[in-house]
Amino acid sequence: MGILLEKKFKKFIPELYKSVIDSAVDVAQQNNIKLYLIGGAVRDLILGNPFKDIDITVEADAINFANVLKSQLNCKIISVQENLRTAKIEFGNGVQIDFASTRQEKYIASGVLPVAFNFGCELEKDVKRRDFTINTLAFLLNGVDKYKLIDYCEGFADLKSGKIKILHSKSFIDDPSRIIRALKFMVRLDFKLDSNTQKLMKDYLSEPLKKIPLERVKNELFQYFEIPKKGLYKYIIDYKVYKLFGNNPITKFEEKDLSNFKNEELQFIYFAFLVLNSEYEEERFNLTSRERKILDEIKQLLANDIQVKDDFEIYKKYNQKQELAIKIYYLITKDETVIRYSNVLSAVKVLINGDDLIKLGLKPSKDFSLIFEAVLKEKLKGKIKSKEEEINFAKKWSR
Repeated sequence: MGILLEKKFKKFIPELYKSVIDSAVDVAQQNNIKLYLIGGAVRDLILGNPFKDIDITVEADAINFANVLKSQLNCKIISVQENLRTAKIEFGNGVQIDFASTRQEKYIASGVLPVAFNFGCELEKDVKRRDFTINTLAFLLNGVDKYKLIDYCEGFADLKSGKIKILHSKSFIDDPSRIIRALKFMVRLDFKLDSNTQKLMKDYLSEPLKKIPLERVKNELFQYFEIPKKGLYKYIIDYKVYKLFGNNPITKFEEKDLSNFKNEELQFIYFAFLVLNSEYEEERFNLTSRERKILDEIKQLLANDIQVKDDFEIYKKYNQKQELAIKIYYLITKDETVIRYSNVLSAVKVLINGDDLIKLGLKPSKDFSLIFEAVLKEKLKGKIKSKEEEINFAKKWSR
């Protein structure tokens, strides 16, 4: 007798979703189309974890099915992805559901998005393109075998035994981001990596493919560091996952110093720790302009890591640098001048500008920058406090 998930599904499905799913199922049944719940939703259902978003897989063309739903129900199509044949539908009660066509995929090159084909294929072909066995579980939402667990890859046994198992031997070669995903599921679910999966991971990391895009790896890494658990970075080091980024990760930092950072800052800090000591090509990660700027500024600070004690030198060292770049530099070096700058000196600003100097009778020249610098030095010493005092100080250049 197969495993029935009807009770669990009806228990954990949010109330708002029940009526719209029933309506979609009725339309599918009338049109002889099979609807499935697949992957993470089924995994979480069996584990008793709450649903987040609900995606429904259609064993047909999902965009065509979305148009059928639109014609028969109180709903509208919000968006479609033509290349993947997916559609997002918003129903009359505000519930949004993604409908995806079953499909197969092939990898033209390692690290790049796969090419999707054979839309509307049999379910078995669809599940076998996925990453881990625990994410291949499915069940029908309509038809004779409704709610009966479908398990082509022995995912249920792995789920019950707490194993993360890859589907095929070239999985990490096709998509190295799956290495981060393996750790993510391991930590989030408190599972263990299957021995063969560990071996395949180790084999790949012993000699990672060069020059391949790493944007997907970076995105998975950021998601990994969203998990609200301790020791996440240690797993990256222990399993040598850092080799995706380079060979010399930063490990000498105090975990307690990271406790007050926002989540998005923390994600980038760990990423910086992995890449700063390595030669990397920015285009491989598809870094944003801000991310590039922060990494460049940290490298500048580390390259000019000379002892400065004078407040003016400290100010010049850190002024106009990104705040996060300065913080990461401190995490790495524990340079106490950062504390001095952040707590005291960063608030010091020259208030006069070029117009003020022109009003004093000065003609625009390179001397303006010398004047502003002189004013800044006096302000850092505490000898000048107001804009009026700045103007009075600058008057000597107009004589």
